[in-house]
Amino acid sequence: MRICVAILSSHSLFAEGVVNRLRQYLHDVEFAIVDPRRPDVMSQIAAVCPTVVLLDVTDPATTRFCPLSKLLLTFPELKVIRLDQQHEQIQVLTSERRPAVRIRDLVEVIAANDSSGPKQAHV
Repeated sequence: MRICVAILSSHSLFAEGVVNRLRQYLHDVEFAIVDPRRPDVMSQIAAVCPTVVLLDVTDPATTRFCPLSKLLLTFPELKVIRLDQQHEQIQVLTSERRPAVRIRDLVEVIAANDSSGPKQAHV
């Protein structure tokens, strides 16, 4: 299975540093750096066909030009990981979709939520 990680950041030094560090551990992974300020940012992401997108949360261009809601709506199978080096944590987001015809469908999703609380990992 091909794994591609797109790094969404207008800070090229940050993005290149992340790629260099990850390459030390992930040898069979492709990386692409995408500048969120480009007018065709969604097309660029689509062209890369990433499995994962890493977001630089310290970069205001990321949320201004490529809102998280649009990213998850456009690419529902994508795993988005928000990198927050200031708080030394990551946040993993997905856009899982399920059919929901009855209220029971919603109740099942809510009840299946892990009650151990939010997961946090340090970068």
